Amino acid sequence: MKYRPSRGLVFCLVPLLATGGTAAWAWSKANDVPLQARAHGDFFELLKRKKSSLSNYDAAEWAATAKSMRAESVAAKQKLLAEFPALAIESKPVPEAENGFLMLHKFSGFPPGAGPKVGTNLTRVLHDRTEWNAEAVKAALAEHPVEVARAEEIAAMPARSSSGMPDDYIGFIGARTGKFCADVLLLKARLAAEAKDETETLRLVAATRNLVRHYREIEQPSLLAETVAILIDLSVTECAFKHLLPDLGPAADLPRWKEALVTRGYTPADFGHVMRGEWNIASEFYLIPMVLQQKPADSDKLLRTYASNFESLVKALPGMSWDEFAGGGCESLQEGFSHLSDKSREIADDFSIGCKAWTKGYVRAASMLAMHQAALDLMILEKSGEKLDTTAVEKIIVEPISGTRFAFDPGSRILTAPERMKEFDVREVKLP
Repeated sequence: MKYRPSRGLVFCLVPLLATGGTAAWAWSKANDVPLQARAHGDFFELLKRKKSSLSNYDAAEWAATAKSMRAESVAAKQKLLAEFPALAIESKPVPEAENGFLMLHKFSGFPPGAGPKVGTNLTRVLHDRTEWNAEAVKAALAEHPVEVARAEEIAAMPARSSSGMPDDYIGFIGARTGKFCADVLLLKARLAAEAKDETETLRLVAATRNLVRHYREIEQPSLLAETVAILIDLSVTECAFKHLLPDLGPAADLPRWKEALVTRGYTPADFGHVMRGEWNIASEFYLIPMVLQQKPADSDKLLRTYASNFESLVKALPGMSWDEFAGGGCESLQEGFSHLSDKSREIADDFSIGCKAWTKGYVRAASMLAMHQAALDLMILEKSGEKLDTTAVEKIIVEPISGTRFAFDPGSRILTAPERMKEFDVREVKLP
């Protein structure tokens, strides 16, 4: 049986991109299994394994095994980079004590991706399993002072780097850890907003934004890292409009909120940075080890075609328009494998990343986040004394992908995306 990372990526991560759900759990759980097992296992079979499958491994032994298995993979990747230099990544290490990405990795614990261990009360609060009760939230947070303080510390880290990661690093950090940190910060932000402490609320929002940078602004990001970044970005804006701004009330400093909720990293060129990192991680940690295990006769052609497709895409994305990108600009990754052997085609198919679905999720996030900025523009206009009507959208930013105006219903106070964006499932935004 073969490990199928990309089908797993599509199965697990596309719903996360499309709906903001937590399906990345499955991808992380599959990676609880040791590398030697992953090289032979089917993705969905691996999901059935319990974490106790690592019970015979301690962290040091697991890291040593992973390092020895990757050595040959790293050497093969370097040969490919000599032929496809556009995929090379410049290492930018930072001091360990300042490295937010490294701290996230360490906070994830062992097995990889396990995430912080918390009790029932905080788990229920974090997953909205109880009605909001400020005193209960305070009590749940107080039960875990170390974990809460660690989440804040990591979110405040000034720098981040994926260079020089420990031997137990598996190419990404499980979604649980980042989601836990972000959720804790937003719980505290809600408490601060209820207390009308806008400065503290904005500080905590800024911390979540910096947490996103740990996933996105590293040398080797990945599609999973980008998914976590998008999840946190959407969570922050949703929380701001649903809870923080309403709790702060009319006194909220809207220009400061507009700046606080600005999100960066959503252009085709930015996606090119993600895809460069994705090739490096997928090749080193998954594709090359699989090829070394299964040894297809034309393995060199398989690896070179895979790299060539990524290099072409990485070169094309910076000059790609939103319209080209939204129309399926990543589909070229699936080309060029038809002349390979049956085994190589099967491996290539396993590593197909679901370009249309990924593109849809990325476009949806970019549009949703822009719409929240547009909503803040309307709120600022209203606070300045202007009456909001259907023509107010002529004075705010346009939807970035379609390049056309949003629509606003003054009666319901709902802002909606242009018709063009319906295929991307862009939701409406209600002004507080």
